[in-house]
Amino acid sequence: MKRSVKVITCSEKGGVGKTQLCATQALYFVEKGIPVKVIDADIQQSLSRHRQRELKAHPNEWVPYSVDFLNTTDINMVKSIMNTISTIPCCFLIDCPGNINDPALSIIYQEADYAVIPFELNADSVDATIMFAELFKEHFSAKMYFVPNKVSPIYEKRGEVRKAREDAEATLSKLGTITPDIKLTTHLNGYSTLELLDWDKRRHVTGAFRPIALPIWKIFKR
Repeated sequence: MKRSVKVITCSEKGGVGKTQLCATQALYFVEKGIPVKVIDADIQQSLSRHRQRELKAHPNEWVPYSVDFLNTTDINMVKSIMNTISTIPCCFLIDCPGNINDPALSIIYQEADYAVIPFELNADSVDATIMFAELFKEHFSAKMYFVPNKVSPIYEKRGEVRKAREDAEATLSKLGTITPDIKLTTHLNGYSTLELLDWDKRRHVTGAFRPIALPIWKIFKR
């Protein structure tokens, strides 16, 4: 029986590409035949405003998935929306900020089936991700996927990058699954909520997204 699946994208560390990852992951899921709806639960509304700009520029463009803003300052609204989407047989991708102590966000985290957590291969990002993941593990049951994001092919052999990777693998692998890298390339610097992935972009994200998509695809193909 198909059911609601909730996938949150979250990170304590800013600038790791969380919103871009959520939007691109949604397109990947759509291509795999997974029914997708996106909820922008970040008070900055980066993803929903991005969608509005794209629709204004391309009003007749086909829309692969919906994007709705959820105001997390209204805790009763958050409870209501999470209860509602639990009854809908769809995969909900929820773009969240990383404040683990926010009571409204805690409601979302509590309901999540999967947590996608991007990080960069530097000491600050790895340390912040480890602290966030350890706290998350204590309080929530969502399966965690850690995505090394914006990995530079030029610098990835540097000592500090190798050390960050070793530290991540030593700790994060005990808390969840570390996916293959998403490389830092020119075509991934921006993102779209409307345009389906071209061949080059798809090959750069497939390694990271496939292990997340596979169990969800199985649910909706039953």
